[in-house]
Amino acid sequence: MLKKLIMGAAATATAGTLLLGADAFSYLRTFGGNVREAVKSEISVEFELDRIRNEVDNLMPEIRKHMTIVAEQSVDVKDLDRELAEKEASLVKQKEAILALRSDLDTGKESFTYRAVSYSRSEVESDLAQRFSSYCTAEDCLKRDGQILTAQRDTLRANQKKLDTMLSRKQDLVVKVAQLEARLKTVQAAETINSIEIDDTSLAHVEKMIKEMNRSLDVRESVLETEGQILGRIPVEESAAPAKGDVVGEIDAHFGLKATEAAADTNAI
Repeated sequence: MLKKLIMGAAATATAGTLLLGADAFSYLRTFGGNVREAVKSEISVEFELDRIRNEVDNLMPEIRKHMTIVAEQSVDVKDLDRELAEKEASLVKQKEAILALRSDLDTGKESFTYRAVSYSRSEVESDLAQRFSSYCTAEDCLKRDGQILTAQRDTLRANQKKLDTMLSRKQDLVVKVAQLEARLKTVQAAETINSIEIDDTSLAHVEKMIKEMNRSLDVRESVLETEGQILGRIPVEESAAPAKGDVVGEIDAHFGLKATEAAADTNAI
């Protein structure tokens, strides 16, 4: 489907340029927008979710690159910090030597002995001048290195902050993708349930059979009740019918007479 859309777009673009002239670009822009919408409508949600997941995964190379830069800058800062500490220690020693020579010159002597070697006053003054010049140069270098170290630390902090932000945002994206996956699975499950067609013919048939069975049992119970043959029931509904062949009893029962009254009526006659 997508291939057909792309081929159709290319053919339309060529024909439009030939037929529409200056208005072709306007038509093409409109058609291009329609094609984009058509392509988007053909893309499934599952495919789009996979594309988003891939985009999130593709962020890692850039993040790792930034992590490498931060790691290198961190090492550079540590190295420069160590070098500055060594230079500061060296300057302290140089300062001590300069002050020692300066103190010796204050004595007014014309010769000085250091480690069994004798030096004239002019030699000591020359050496002191060289030492002081070297000290000043080293001191200036130390100041510049200190400024460089400060700048590197600022850059490192900024890059670390940027890296932390990138990692945090990437993690947020991972969580959002997981939430999308959960929502998609929920929707898919609901769609699966809704798409199931249940044939209730068999259920209706069984229900009909049960209904017919209940009716049959109702009829049989009714017959038994009519005949007075239901087990366990007291026949309170039955009347004390006279035995067959007892004509007197039948007459008494018919006219509602007791035995003594019936005899009196007979004597009176």
